Amino acid sequence: MAYQDIWTDGLATIRKALTSSNSGTVLLQPVVDAVIPMLADYQNPLRQNLPRKKGSGQNCIINRRSAGTTPAQWVADTDTPDESTGSYAQSLFAYRTLLAKGKVTRKLQATGASYIDVLMEEIEGRMLEYKNYEDLAFVSGVSSATVPEGIQYLTTDNQAVGVTTTSGGAPLTLAKMNAAFDTNIGNPDMTIMTRRTRQELDALLQPQQQYTNTDGMITVRGGFRLLMYNGVPIYTSTNVCNTQTFNGSTVTSNTGGNSSSVYFVDTNHLWVSELTPIKMIPLAKTTSQYDEFEIFCDEVLALRNPLCISKLIGIYGG
Repeated sequence: MAYQDIWTDGLATIRKALTSSNSGTVLLQPVVDAVIPMLADYQNPLRQNLPRKKGSGQNCIINRRSAGTTPAQWVADTDTPDESTGSYAQSLFAYRTLLAKGKVTRKLQATGASYIDVLMEEIEGRMLEYKNYEDLAFVSGVSSATVPEGIQYLTTDNQAVGVTTTSGGAPLTLAKMNAAFDTNIGNPDMTIMTRRTRQELDALLQPQQQYTNTDGMITVRGGFRLLMYNGVPIYTSTNVCNTQTFNGSTVTSNTGGNSSSVYFVDTNHLWVSELTPIKMIPLAKTTSQYDEFEIFCDEVLALRNPLCISKLIGIYGG
């Protein structure tokens, strides 16, 4: 290809981006960059309300403290107290990359209403898939070389309360909800469950709501109105499994059964550490058939104190 042809093609691409812009005076890319985080948060209260903190390095490093054997003493005026120093251990949470790649074909661009309309439609479609994969990892991700560990597995067995000791599970009860809630030694400000479990809980709470003359709803960041339990908003996720196998003491699998779990989280101790916040970049053009882009981030779910998350397991859905 002659130099003049390369220059002409590049100029045409720039002109297309400029003329497609609403103002005609700014480039497309900053506008798209600003929209990407908004698309990720759109109708996604769980993502909006789970804290995000800037990270650095290969891992998010958490110093977890273990208390000394004698935390404190009542002493007389001249007594010498026993010295007991707490100890620290580092916990590493490796950053993982979530990547979604999309493309807009040349023919689709030619037949679309405009270049911007076609591009944004594809970006919105990919963002929906991106959000679902991120939510899946944060809720039930199994730690691997590429996937961060989710809340289901970050919550240890000693922080789990079973609805029953019978294999297969049992219906939800408020007594067991309270037991699992109280197992969390922190101040839970987030409850996560399936839509099915939320409906069951709502039915159990209806008599209380009638008695207290409240609608049982609370407003959270983003303007979402959510059902609450013990004053804590309830977030639902389609990635909390309704098909868990419960053996009477633990969840053995996310498939093959008919039970589910509820997670209680203190977000002062559980947050998303971001090495690279969500971004979108266009890729170099390698063919005339399509334009490509990638949406990506580097992040991990970090847990400071394992005692500040808990779960109720074995909720049978009928």
